[in-house]
Amino acid sequence: MTETITPIEVLKSRQNFSDYITKHSKEVTNDLLQGYPSRPLHIICPQLTQNSDGLMESLAKLVDNQKAYIFWFVANIKEDLENISKNLNQIFDKNYCGIFIIKAVLNGDKIEFEPILKPEIPSKQVRNENTPAKLLQKAYWEKYFEICDELQSEMQVNPAPQHYQYIPIAKKGVQIMQTVNTKDKYIATELFINIDKEIFNKLLEHKSEIEEKLGFLDWQALEDKKSSRIRQRLNYDISDASQIDNAIKDHIKMAEDFRETFKKYL
Repeated sequence: MTETITPIEVLKSRQNFSDYITKHSKEVTNDLLQGYPSRPLHIICPQLTQNSDGLMESLAKLVDNQKAYIFWFVANIKEDLENISKNLNQIFDKNYCGIFIIKAVLNGDKIEFEPILKPEIPSKQVRNENTPAKLLQKAYWEKYFEICDELQSEMQVNPAPQHYQYIPIAKKGVQIMQTVNTKDKYIATELFINIDKEIFNKLLEHKSEIEEKLGFLDWQALEDKKSSRIRQRLNYDISDASQIDNAIKDHIKMAEDFRETFKKYL
């Protein structure tokens, strides 16, 4: 869509509307999500006139109870679909998924977005973040953040008392995931593929070429699930302060090597 298209034209064409939402949705969703817990999957559904196909396609993208939000952008609301979405928000586990309906309205010479439906903000679960494992995880990611910043690497994370961190790589449905395991004493980098088995299978066709560059990888098709992953791990005990710097530098390098290698095949 070019800049010459007017707001009126946006609301008259399904393609124009879809293009406009694709371009402007992030700002809207970021504003809507104030106060909500973060989710790794954001599903954007633009429909000039709301219909059930949009909802079904969005729900089909939910994978293996992966935490997600659905943002349904529409210009023409249908009351029955609004009620269905409202009921689904009540049925969904509030810590799993939620549906937003956002109406695009013409206000003078610009388009504004009006939230018609928002899921209830889940009550915060009380989690003990002072266990030895959680304290180790937080300390590790904080040090990771510092070293990553010093190296000016793009494999940056948000420090938190958790065992994993997601890193986007500009490919829809595919992410790098950095993990630590305090019990079995290892760190790992994996390519996590949300819902597309075809991506995994295509990568598998190049297994020998990929492993020639990265070394041995654990290819997990996860046949009983819609997701799949490709993983590499290194033995490091993050409770041992003498190992931390080397562990983090190797962790960052693994992620960088994953991105550089896999992007050629994605």
